[in-house]
Amino acid sequence: MLPLTRRGFDLGHTHATTPTTNPDLWNQGYAVLLPGAVAQQLASHADDLAQTEALVTALLDGDELDAILDAPPYQQRLGTQFAPMGSMVNEGDDQEIDTLLYDAIQGDDTVAEDLWMKVSWLSFYDTDASLRFRFSFGVDLEEDVAADPVRQRYAAELATAVFPESTAITHNDALSQTIRDIVQCQDFELVERIVYFNGPDGGAYLHHDLERGHAGVVYAQLSGETYWLALPKFKLVQEIQTFITQKTLPDSLSSKAKATLQKLGRDAEQITAALYSFAHSELIHLINETEVFVQHLIAAGYGFHVRTGDAILLPQADQNSCCWHTVFCVGDEMGQALSFAIRQQD
Repeated sequence: MLPLTRRGFDLGHTHATTPTTNPDLWNQGYAVLLPGAVAQQLASHADDLAQTEALVTALLDGDELDAILDAPPYQQRLGTQFAPMGSMVNEGDDQEIDTLLYDAIQGDDTVAEDLWMKVSWLSFYDTDASLRFRFSFGVDLEEDVAADPVRQRYAAELATAVFPESTAITHNDALSQTIRDIVQCQDFELVERIVYFNGPDGGAYLHHDLERGHAGVVYAQLSGETYWLALPKFKLVQEIQTFITQKTLPDSLSSKAKATLQKLGRDAEQITAALYSFAHSELIHLINETEVFVQHLIAAGYGFHVRTGDAILLPQADQNSCCWHTVFCVGDEMGQALSFAIRQQD
């Protein structure tokens, strides 16, 4: 049995089993688990993974990120291709730790400006040390990243320079062919890269990764283990409505909160709007912080146990079928994982 705890909430247990996934359901928004998809690549990246563990440990101990990356081996990895352009912190984002800025250089020419690596906490919870390193460019959350494939490509190369273990996905012929077969494309690039560190009592709440121009996301577990609930948006709305209208709402909700949810449950469109607002506190609590709802989704067959060496594909093509997902750290180890967007080329 796997205990599921996150941000101080006990969400029950689940068996360490994995459902059979059907790649043919990708276009309907269902996740596809790929057991052992990067397992063979991990041995060759043992030194890289150890170096990354040292980086995260130093960061958690309070070392400055720019000082870490200005020393070996990162100084050599970045070389002359990525010129540091300083750092900044968004004062309006309390989860952000640091953002380092780079320009990409070829010879005497600057070929891509305003690339960045943003490091953030995954939550505000005191004992959750989960981190993410996100690579992109331009004005975060405002710029249409799909409109600039050149800078997307250089931001991806910046991720590989800092985290060479990224090639466990990008230089993996078998995984690449599997992605082609499932996504039904001949050529793709892996962009908008995130390197995750899910720690004990941590993990992401239900969300989606929908972004224009991306077919989906490939996530690979390089160390540690995670447990996922993943399902298409339309199914999530159905499950929420079914639960609210047919089940007993948990006692952690006040009478007023229960009445709010019961009213919400009458209308699927209102549930959808509440989901996409990421601000409906009663709904957030129900679907992320109550054992009864988490166990409801597990019983419905939406759970995935992702072990070291596994990968999972998450379709993100459109709002109705994009795969919403939530993640739990399993065990006492902070695990490292890669999450790269799939950009189709044809």
